[in-house]
Amino acid sequence: MGVRSVWSVAVVVTAALIAGGCTSTSSAGAAQSLQWGACPAGTPDAEGAAAQRDSAEQCATLRVPRDYSAGGAGDITVTVSRIATAKPGARKGFLLVAPGGPGGSGLDQPSVMRGQLPAAITDAYDLIGLDDRGIGNSTPVHCNLAEADRAAAVAGMPFPAPDGDVTGNIAYAKRIADTCAANAGDYLRDITTANIARDIDRFRAALGVPKLSYLGASYGTYRGAVYAQMFPSRTDHIILDSTVNPFGEETSARKMFSRGDQEAFPPLAKWLATNDATLHLGTDEAQVEAAYFRITERLDRTPIPLTGGRVLDGNGLRSVVYEFEENAKYYPLVANVFQVANGIAPQSSGASAGSSALPTEIPDNFLSDQFAVMCDDQAWSPDTGQFPAAVAEDKAKYPIGNGFGGSPWACNYWHYQPKEPAVKIDDNGPADILLLQNRLDPSTPYSGARQMLSALGHRAAMVTVESAGHGVDFGNLCIRSALTGFFSTGKLPAGDTTCQAE
Repeated sequence: MGVRSVWSVAVVVTAALIAGGCTSTSSAGAAQSLQWGACPAGTPDAEGAAAQRDSAEQCATLRVPRDYSAGGAGDITVTVSRIATAKPGARKGFLLVAPGGPGGSGLDQPSVMRGQLPAAITDAYDLIGLDDRGIGNSTPVHCNLAEADRAAAVAGMPFPAPDGDVTGNIAYAKRIADTCAANAGDYLRDITTANIARDIDRFRAALGVPKLSYLGASYGTYRGAVYAQMFPSRTDHIILDSTVNPFGEETSARKMFSRGDQEAFPPLAKWLATNDATLHLGTDEAQVEAAYFRITERLDRTPIPLTGGRVLDGNGLRSVVYEFEENAKYYPLVANVFQVANGIAPQSSGASAGSSALPTEIPDNFLSDQFAVMCDDQAWSPDTGQFPAAVAEDKAKYPIGNGFGGSPWACNYWHYQPKEPAVKIDDNGPADILLLQNRLDPSTPYSGARQMLSALGHRAAMVTVESAGHGVDFGNLCIRSALTGFFSTGKLPAGDTTCQAE
């Protein structure tokens, strides 16, 4: 695969990078100079928290075309970051670490991942990151969505009404699409995964290296797969953690979220059952599941008032379960909300805790970018009256979510058609892509990862962890062994590999 052949080239440019800037040329664009210095303020995530920044992190800005098809007209800014290896003499390359989303800031991802990756990787690779176009410290996009609409956004949409009615969902989706078109304008059309991949390749060129390694999580896996598809000769090691399917966001939203929710419920139910003495939901998974349906249906009829003017209704509990299936450390928060629902937790503390566990207002920039990417990567199905039937079908298959996977999205009413076809993921390219996947993932289900693996063919291998949750545990010794082996040898595991949870 010629993986080692690029390492010596990467070492050659090290001196210029460490000195604070480098200039390079690329067929993709004119010469650029990266002037490394202090980083701007971090961008809060969907929960409003900014990443803890490592003191070694440096930042620079990169000019890229807003519209690559227009010959570079209308340049925008992409802000990039790096943490250089502490052992420059051991440097073998550059590893771009990217978050999920869409909408997530990646500028501080090198700081996030530095302590999670094996030393064998961080000693040999500069960790690099960026805010994608549209996000944070890159040229941002803003729809100026109303606070109530930002509060309603759960996995990109509100749940349908308890009886399956989607009248409110359609009004919400149209309002999002109309507001974005009115306030963000044509810039929305240029915020796509394909353009983000082109920006990444401009970053690679500015670094002065022929190849990049890449580690992305959740939506970051789709971004990584698109980059590897568009620029196969410029990839070194590609790691996809918690992988989406290869068919685009509409398919993921329609068929994958509800399935993941259903598959990830049993581990949560098992944990709740072990705490029956305090929760009184049942002593096994079946009893807890029955209690879940019984309680959500009661809350549909009679919501419970919470502090701050909020209420806990059936969809509130459904959303808490879906969001917090992502990590077992959140299970106690789910338990607290069940206690509030059953009148077990004191109203003075329980209601407050229950309110804080419910999804809150998501920052406008996060949601604006998310809608832009998801709605412009591919053409979504227009509203032909299909949603009531889609909700009913989804509910029948995956009852835990009450049909939310069949709901309309803003993308179904988007004002713009994509400028180019969706990138088709296939097996044309080098064998340098490693998928890491939990068996029971609510947000990127195992079945979607298998579809991506199949689409990539000989190019990829997958390591499956017998665990629940979204995002593999990089502290797992089996995962660390797979990563260090891949980076040290450049060779993928032979066939499927299974790791046990730790």
